[in-house]
Amino acid sequence: MITETATVVGAEGDKITLEAAIKSTCSTCQAQSDCGSGVISRALAPRLQQITVHSPMPVKVGDKVKVGIPEAGLLGASMWLYMVPLVVLLVSAAVLHALTANMQGIGELITIFGSGLVTFVGFVAISRRLKRVDQTKFKPVLLGVVKP
Repeated sequence: MITETATVVGAEGDKITLEAAIKSTCSTCQAQSDCGSGVISRALAPRLQQITVHSPMPVKVGDKVKVGIPEAGLLGASMWLYMVPLVVLLVSAAVLHALTANMQGIGELITIFGSGLVTFVGFVAISRRLKRVDQTKFKPVLLGVVKP
């Protein structure tokens, strides 16, 4: 279970709204003042994110709570969204290259655009599939109230 601490900013019945600070690894790097990625992440990334979760225990606005997301769901979704499109890109490029090997010049264009199109279609299909699967694997759950 991947855990994070959040603050309760709203409560209605058993639904509570939590606000958590988004952490970036760029703040721990030695080269953060000279790195373009760190500057961009600090400029564009929102500092706080709000989520609504079911609360099995009584909490009040201002409480600090521990929230968790199951690792299995997160790792599975990451594999589907990152690894599978990469494999689709490489396989489709290899197949299209083999099929268009006799074409002079235009074969490379067909390989580039064709593999890009196949990868895009694959990504859209994977995205739709992940939206249809059991969403409880990705939902954060309230683990407990953090004692001050």
